[in-house]
Amino acid sequence: MKGLVCITAMAAAAALAGPSAAQIATHSKAPVDIAADTVETSNSGCTATYSGAAEALQDNARLRADVLRLFMKPGSKANAAKPGATGGCGDMERIEAEGSVYYVTPEQRVRANKAVYEAGSTTITLTGDVVAVRGQNVMRGDKMIFNTDTGAGQVVGTSKGRGSKDRPRGVFYPSQSDSTSDKPK
Repeated sequence: MKGLVCITAMAAAAALAGPSAAQIATHSKAPVDIAADTVETSNSGCTATYSGAAEALQDNARLRADVLRLFMKPGSKANAAKPGATGGCGDMERIEAEGSVYYVTPEQRVRANKAVYEAGSTTITLTGDVVAVRGQNVMRGDKMIFNTDTGAGQVVGTSKGRGSKDRPRGVFYPSQSDSTSDKPK
């Protein structure tokens, strides 16, 4: 069985995330707007499944996938009797995304096969052929755990050793903003 390789992506977090990429948590009071071709809800289970070109937007962060499953905290039965109540369901707990997943902010794009956004922890975990891009910088791995509030990230692979295919990998380009300082005098 392959061992897990874990890289705390300090350089990757700086290169890919940066503090301005913390959209969902920073603006957590902004509404979450979810749309899809179809939606199926379960008030008793406090879930909603959005299928077909599903997209969740909050401020200027976007989570797109073939399917988005929204899980809400169960509310009290007393709240369910109030006018406008949603069957006793409370705040959003998490969103699970599956199939052609993209997490996009103005500063970065992350592609994966699956994702889970934990609302309470401001963490999004992307799994399956993860590719994160910020400018020209690219980070790849099997799993990326990203804190949308702090910009801290961690990339995980399933292989060890030089030349192994499934190790985390990053390509980072130097800043081109001050190209004159690199010239010999």
